[in-house]
Amino acid sequence: MTEQQHDLLNKYEEQLRQTLVERLSERKLLEGRLLEVEELNEKWHAAAPSYMADAVPEIAKYPLVAIAWAMYEGMGIAALWDKEWKRYENVEDIHKMLTEPRGFDCMDEYITEILLTTPLGTPEAEKLEDMVRSTAEIAHMLIRKEQVEAQSVMAFHVFARTTKVMFEVGVAVQLRRMGYNYVKVNAEVVS
Repeated sequence: MTEQQHDLLNKYEEQLRQTLVERLSERKLLEGRLLEVEELNEKWHAAAPSYMADAVPEIAKYPLVAIAWAMYEGMGIAALWDKEWKRYENVEDIHKMLTEPRGFDCMDEYITEILLTTPLGTPEAEKLEDMVRSTAEIAHMLIRKEQVEAQSVMAFHVFARTTKVMFEVGVAVQLRRMGYNYVKVNAEVVS
């Protein structure tokens, strides 16, 4: 990959992240920035190859699923981090763990029902689904604006960056839903 391509990918990723944060903040789902947990981002890095192996074949027929499931995965992992991280922190491939119960196609339902403890078919579950779908639609629109040749190496990298951001957004939204937020702290220096 050339330096110019790398720069384009970095610019795309930052624009996507900024756009999604703005949209989710408008809906009061974030507060103008991502809430981040570095160890969860590391889990995504380790799980990304198996996520991509499941998601890439879905792109042609179900592009929104391929994009959106990364956000669900972020939400699910954030819920695990909050509840019982000691039990899961040493799992090498968290994606495989999340798909084993029902498979990749139904991972959204598993995460919603079991990890987020939101019964399927309820208004709350429908709100979650709508939020994830609309976020994936924005991401998909931004991918298309890149006008990258389909099935090219660059298209793969754009998709990989997109799923990474969707995961990060999923973590942030779920942390916010669970009551986490940044608090400005004034620290006095005592001499």
